Amino acid sequence: MTAETTPQPTARSGRMWRNLTQNPITTKELRSRMRGARAYAIMTSYLFVMGAFVAFIYLIVAIDGSTSANTNRQAGQAIFFTMVGVQTFLVVFIGPAFTSGAITGEKERQTFDLLRTTLLSPRAFVFGKMMSALSYVFLLIIAAIPLISMAFMLGGVAVSEVLISQLLLAVGAIFYAMLGLFFSSRMRTTLAASVTTYAVALGILVGLPLLVGLSSLIASPFFITSSSRTIEAIIGYGLMGFATTNLPITMFISDMILREENSLWGATLGGSGSPWIFSPWYVFIVINLFFSYLLYRWTVKRVTKMTNE
Repeated sequence: MTAETTPQPTARSGRMWRNLTQNPITTKELRSRMRGARAYAIMTSYLFVMGAFVAFIYLIVAIDGSTSANTNRQAGQAIFFTMVGVQTFLVVFIGPAFTSGAITGEKERQTFDLLRTTLLSPRAFVFGKMMSALSYVFLLIIAAIPLISMAFMLGGVAVSEVLISQLLLAVGAIFYAMLGLFFSSRMRTTLAASVTTYAVALGILVGLPLLVGLSSLIASPFFITSSSRTIEAIIGYGLMGFATTNLPITMFISDMILREENSLWGATLGGSGSPWIFSPWYVFIVINLFFSYLLYRWTVKRVTKMTNE
């Protein structure tokens, strides 16, 4: 075998890196977005709102005049939870706004047929659209980290809480961005893709918890009268499994286990003899990355079919 045909160990990784950094769709989308005033207006408004809340908390602490550690911890926790709440809203509602019209927009502008004549593969096209949206969402998430870290000055927040919350937000951003991109490949118009994306997102965030809560109320008389450890374990793992489908609930329960039980991976809740319950944050990451990959594959298949039509 000659030197020219000998496979290089780093060839695959080098090709993946070039696809990530030199994708023409990503470059075009980011240039057009960052050269306009909209991207800076969104970031300025976003940071202004978060900064105003931090200043408001500091003002309350200063007016109160209390220097107790408990008061400072409560203020730090209020800053942290509100910042993460705003970031969660950003991930769920702003991220899909950039992807739900990514493919339908090309159809409406009548530029999709031009892309079909290029050497760009459907996989590279979908990946470029996804990365252009995620890059800006990740930029917004990272820009808020200095404000979140100010909670450390007041106390009440651990480094592990910040790291886990930002990791969950990143994974959630990938899933909801891919959700918007998937429906953008399935619908004919941007309006239809946006409505469907937000309907599914609201169903996951609001509809599913309501359904589980209603089911729990209906089944609670049976579970209350039963003292079986098996039933208790089924309920616990069922609720944790449900929590892994919902970003805010995952954050809340994971943070509760971390604070109350001082454990990253899980704890025994309900006293001695109760089953060990896993913390939902790492299961959330695995499940959402898996479904994000499925949505990516289905979107690539759909774009391939559209290209060959």
